[in-house]
Amino acid sequence: MIEFLKGKVHSTDRGYLVLEANGIGYIINMISRELHTFYKNEEVFINIRLILREDAAVLYGFKDSETRDAFDLLTTVTGIGPKLAMGILDGDDASNIAKYIISNDDKALMKLPGVGKKTAQRIILELKDKVEKLNLDLNFETEYVNTFDENDDPAVEALISLGYNVYDAKKVLEKIDISLDISDRIREALKLMG
Repeated sequence: MIEFLKGKVHSTDRGYLVLEANGIGYIINMISRELHTFYKNEEVFINIRLILREDAAVLYGFKDSETRDAFDLLTTVTGIGPKLAMGILDGDDASNIAKYIISNDDKALMKLPGVGKKTAQRIILELKDKVEKLNLDLNFETEYVNTFDENDDPAVEALISLGYNVYDAKKVLEKIDISLDISDRIREALKLMG
């Protein structure tokens, strides 16, 4: 197994990073909101999970071990594979997800990408005892709530429908004048998101 990789960022693309370590380029699937923090040629340390499938060996990377632990837990839930687990972690911080599980907040879990009512209930049922045993800092507050509900800005919903995640959509729209017409706000957001 691979515990971590240390090397230089060769490139990033939607959903993955190419890390050059000892002359080898590793494709590492990562959470979008973490990917945006890397720069080309930057020296980085990435916590790794190697998932072996019949047809491939896939690397999943995380900036911190807490998020990797959350990924490990989520992938033990019936019906949740690595891709869905990454989507869930892209929707909110690991500490917040742990809070939702401990407090039986299935509605908050249902706001995360790919999580319906049955999946939310299964996450709580299968992970509550395990999460309570983890030494997570549950007093930690993220600077931004990353979940989306129907009362939110329609510009956020439009960006999500274009394939952007909730976190990135809300963050970029914070920088744009709210008095602009919705189509202008979306256009400006797309320019900023590159």
